[in-house]
Amino acid sequence: MFASILNTFANCFKIPELKSRILFTVLLLGICRLVAIVHVPGLDGGALAAFFESRKSAESGILGMYGMFTGGAFEHCAIGSLGIMPYISATIIIQLLTAVVPTLSKLAREEGGRVKLIQYGRYLTVLLCLGQGLVMALGWEHPTTVFSGFSGKLVLIQPLWWYRVQTTLVLTTGTLLLMWLGEQISDRGIGNGVSLVITIGILARLPMAGQSLYEMFLTTEGRQ
Repeated sequence: MFASILNTFANCFKIPELKSRILFTVLLLGICRLVAIVHVPGLDGGALAAFFESRKSAESGILGMYGMFTGGAFEHCAIGSLGIMPYISATIIIQLLTAVVPTLSKLAREEGGRVKLIQYGRYLTVLLCLGQGLVMALGWEHPTTVFSGFSGKLVLIQPLWWYRVQTTLVLTTGTLLLMWLGEQISDRGIGNGVSLVITIGILARLPMAGQSLYEMFLTTEGRQ
């Protein structure tokens, strides 16, 4: 069975168009991982990452779940900390509004109307990112309140109003970049771009999750 899977995978690279699509997808997914690593300017992402690692907080609770969907970007104060979730939320909101707003419902039935709905979803994504980005910036500004047990500060620049504006815009740009990468994978890659962006983030957390499980169960049992 394993040999059959390998043969199928090898055959994919014998088809030039499929090979180029696969390589293009891998390249863009690599860029997605960079978005989850590069720190927001003016923030001490290393301090927050060390806190999560020492407390093992990144693997539990709401913050842990959020960190999983962002591929670890949140606890590193990375430019992709909002993830691609605002885009998904905006798409769902537009779909729900299509069912109750006559104008949008008419657009969905018209030729080319879906293109306009997609564009509306992008505009809504920007608005959601600006709101969520500001909230996240304020949270990083007061880390001792948001992260129980954390001591110190994350914001390294002054004045604070500039930090808030800069961080909000950077986080918004990060999500828009992920959105664009997902659309490019859907159009020019192997498809399902948004799903792959989320999946690669979750897979990136598997080694850390495996280590946590090992330390939680095997190490504890060994000591007993």
